[in-house]
Amino acid sequence: MRRTFILLLGFWLAITISFSQNLPDNAAYKAHMDSLNTVAGAIMNDWNKTIPPHFIKAMRLEKEAKEHPELKDSLLAIAAMERATGESLKASAQEKLNRNREERQAVMDKYSLVFEDAFPYFLMRGQFSKDSLSVLLRKSSAEIRRSSAGKSLRKYIKNDQLAEGDRFRTFRCAVVNGKRFDWSLIKGKKVLLVHDGLWCMNHGMDNTAFRKYLEHLRKEAPDCVPLIIVNCEKPEDLRKAIDEYGIQEFHVVSEFNKTNGVLNWLYNDQSTPTCHHIDERGIIVKTTEGVDIDYIEKEFLRIR
Repeated sequence: MRRTFILLLGFWLAITISFSQNLPDNAAYKAHMDSLNTVAGAIMNDWNKTIPPHFIKAMRLEKEAKEHPELKDSLLAIAAMERATGESLKASAQEKLNRNREERQAVMDKYSLVFEDAFPYFLMRGQFSKDSLSVLLRKSSAEIRRSSAGKSLRKYIKNDQLAEGDRFRTFRCAVVNGKRFDWSLIKGKKVLLVHDGLWCMNHGMDNTAFRKYLEHLRKEAPDCVPLIIVNCEKPEDLRKAIDEYGIQEFHVVSEFNKTNGVLNWLYNDQSTPTCHHIDERGIIVKTTEGVDIDYIEKEFLRIR
């Protein structure tokens, strides 16, 4: 969800900028980008302090409304106000971030300089044009171009990213014992592919919330197969995530490529969770940031 985007941006801003090809231009570039980084950091800090609390409070009130029917109307009314407040604050902050992104792109284009490390640019690829990212690769060292992030960035630039209406393409991933996932298990079925972000779906309360929702789907829509892709590097990390969220009964796999996997450069997932809704024909009918329960139940699965 949005908080994942915020964490990634924070990580990116913390990376040191250095490039010695043109010292005067590089110094000006660094100074300008440092200024924009400071502004972006202030926006992010304000976002974290003011926006998530409203949504967390709304979810807790909605939970209380189910537990106390006699107070349902009043609790839901307050919850709706909290959600509306969060949405209004989010819109204002997003506008500021968009302006900051445009200024960042202009600075990059003006100086045509690059970070020494391709990794932060791959994480934040959506903020820059593919032409600018091509400049990054051309000016980077051979070591950077051969790195995992460099290779993924090149694939991202050269490939058209899959979008709604395209046929879903399988990719190499494995289950917890290290064996490749058998894609035939989902053939001819609707698939809800959830790309990581499990921690973001605990409803501010407990880690079993997402598992409970998957159990609900299994009961109400047995023709749908949930497929959870966990971002991690080793089978033991995948096992830890499965145990932590109690999702042993479902298809849980990993590319074992935490930041530069196929879902990143081909499907262009830039935040987690990102959900791909795939119909029985294997067509991606919708992609959402976060789990859109209304869409899943009323349109994708038509749960009454």
